[in-house]
Amino acid sequence: MAKTLVCWNCSAPLSDIPRPISRHANCGACFEDLHCCRMCKHFHPNITGQCDEDRADPPIKKEVANFCDWYAPKTGAYQNTTGSKRDHARTKLDTLFTEDGGDDAGATDVSNRETTKEDEARAKLDALFGKDDNRPG
Repeated sequence: MAKTLVCWNCSAPLSDIPRPISRHANCGACFEDLHCCRMCKHFHPNITGQCDEDRADPPIKKEVANFCDWYAPKTGAYQNTTGSKRDHARTKLDTLFTEDGGDDAGATDVSNRETTKEDEARAKLDALFGKDDNRPG
């Protein structure tokens, strides 16, 4: 069974798009360009230049239509990385503001840590500039 082409941006089926895909073709669901690097079988985001075709001159913007002669539509071009990146960032942010993953404990811990760091920084500055605790202000 042959895989059907889907949009690189929204995974909408592209069965109604005439082949070969024109430079002016857009996805019917999200209106993104289809004759672009992100939809090409030569596009690989993990390599330098992101194109494995040696003779190609890859454009800087991989999501816009181009005139590449080596363009070949890729089945399975849709990669749902937005959700996973967002979830990963949210998890890192949550762990940054909580010590043991508690929901409410994080807010008080953060303010206590900031106060402690502030006090430590002030003590270091006082020691550096020789400030005496008995002098005002």
